[in-house]
Formats: sequence, structure tokens, C-alpha cells
Amino acid sequence: MSKERITVKLLNREYPFSCEPDERQSLLMAADHLDGIMREIKQNNSALSYEKIALMSAMNIAHDLIKAQSTNRHYDTEVMGAIKKLNGKLEQAFAND
Repeated sequence: MSKERITVKLLNREYPFSCEPDERQSLLMAADHLDGIMREIKQNNSALSYEKIALMSAMNIAHDLIKAQSTNRHYDTEVMGAIKKLNGKLEQAFAND
């Protein structure tokens, strides 16, 4: 697959990227998400430099990712517990037949 060039806009600055055609939509969505976070930070503190806004945005996104991964691990543990219980009940049911 050949890469295609796209341009994303973050706080009214344009940045070129290359991506696989099937990644285009998710990259555009990620840029839109980042731009929204950057705009919110800028709105709350317009004196921050562009670089500090970008760093704070990256930290917020990384923090959200870590929280989501932790939540997913918790749910994975719960689901595996439920599956083990169901498997135990199925084994008992088949053993009684």
C-alpha cells in the first residue's frame, strides 16, 4: 500500500503527515480530538505558549489512556471470572448427563 499525504490543523497551524489510506480517517479523528483539547487548554489560559499547550494536551491524553487501560483490565478480570463460573456450570451440567 502506498502512503498518502494529509494535512491536519492544530490551533490554526497546519501539519503534513503521511499515512496508509486505511488509517486516514482515524488520523483525522485523532487530530480533531487533539485540536479540541488544545483549544480548551488555550481558552482556560491564553498566556501559555503553543508548546506548553501541546505538552499539556499530550499529558491529558496519556492520562486518559492509562485510566482507560486500567478500566479495561478491571473489566477483563471480571469477564474472565464470569466465564470461569459459566464453564464450571457447563462442566457440571455435562457431567450430570
